[in-house]
Amino acid sequence: MSELLVLGGGPAGVAAARTAAAMGATVSLVERAALGGVCVHAGCIPAGALHRTAEVLDQVSGAGTVGVAASPAAVDWTRMLSWVGSVVTRAASLTRASLEAAGVEVLSGSARFTPAGRVEAAGRVFEGVPVVIATGAASFVPEAAASLSSPVLTNDEAMALDRAPDHLVVAGAGRFSLEWADFFAHLGSRVTVAAPGDRVLPDEDGDLAGFLQLLLEERGVTFRLGTSSLEEMEADAVLFADSRRPNLGGLEGAGLELGPEGSLAADQGGRTSVPGVFAAGDVTGPPWLSNLARAQGAAAAANALGGSAKVRPERLPRSVNTHPELAAVGLSEEQARARGLEPAIGWGELATSLKAITLGQDRGALKLVVDPEFGEILGAHMVGHGATEVIAQLAVAMELEADYRDLTRVHHLHPSLAELVSEAVAAI
Repeated sequence: MSELLVLGGGPAGVAAARTAAAMGATVSLVERAALGGVCVHAGCIPAGALHRTAEVLDQVSGAGTVGVAASPAAVDWTRMLSWVGSVVTRAASLTRASLEAAGVEVLSGSARFTPAGRVEAAGRVFEGVPVVIATGAASFVPEAAASLSSPVLTNDEAMALDRAPDHLVVAGAGRFSLEWADFFAHLGSRVTVAAPGDRVLPDEDGDLAGFLQLLLEERGVTFRLGTSSLEEMEADAVLFADSRRPNLGGLEGAGLELGPEGSLAADQGGRTSVPGVFAAGDVTGPPWLSNLARAQGAAAAANALGGSAKVRPERLPRSVNTHPELAAVGLSEEQARARGLEPAIGWGELATSLKAITLGQDRGALKLVVDPEFGEILGAHMVGHGATEVIAQLAVAMELEADYRDLTRVHHLHPSLAELVSEAVAAI
């Protein structure tokens, strides 16, 4: 019977272990901290619970618009943290249950590679067994922050605050930075986003990133773009939410080739420079997406057992969990043009969506980027209520390599946000 050793119990490691177990392999998974990794304990799951609090706060604050009388909305910090803790506990228990159901052996402890090519993990020695490294990444404070007089926070420490800062400076304009800026603005903090670049979310569509910035400005967030100096900004705290680096402890003896910013170099199938050693998830570098980590973990495990799986990141959706949210899949218009393509663009506006109007959430739009000659869906981008669910539909279409014109044959429920897809196609 085939064997597999998985190092790390986050999304990539769990996906690798379950995939290998489903293929009939005997799987051992080693985790030195808590099952679920950063995603469950200090990432997307607790962050999602916090943003649910912000969403409910929005709903209660605007209840009068739809005819519901409600008391002035306020956040009870202790109860909010209790809510977040309950969500994390449930997510962690589900992670463990899924591994147990798959028959995966879970070992608690650290692991290291020896110069002889063996792996010492949790008091055991593994030799001649393929390995999937899924040790993730961790938040850190950049060295430049040492000159700041204000207290400095990482993404992890922001979750442990016992109150909202009066004035928070967010150093960066990436995904995590905007999510925290939006969250603390909801809770009454004066928030300043400072970044050296000239725009927010530089990897996302410029039109929709700019619109999201406008919505955050309306909420009270101040943007200071094009600045690399934080010293003159007085604040209760400075948050470096997007600063992360791969966890490479214990891997020194493996002789692995490194990629950009200290990540493990791996191909689209998870193969590293060392035969029999595969890598998946955040340890291979950004973007820091759990669904990408899961896809990489599954591919790495399949290939470790003799398969030929490959991950296509351009077909995986991504999101920014602000209010409203941004979600996207594939290429932006700018990226398509940079590749020498001449894309056609279609828009679906929430202002004309009867579902959005009935929800009182009619600000935002869906942007569809297609190849008009061959019909390929190159990308889809949306800011607005329900964006993650609408984009999921287009991610399915891209994975199935559907012609964008085929989408006109789908008759959505009415009223529904999914009708935006039909509107965007009709506008091309």
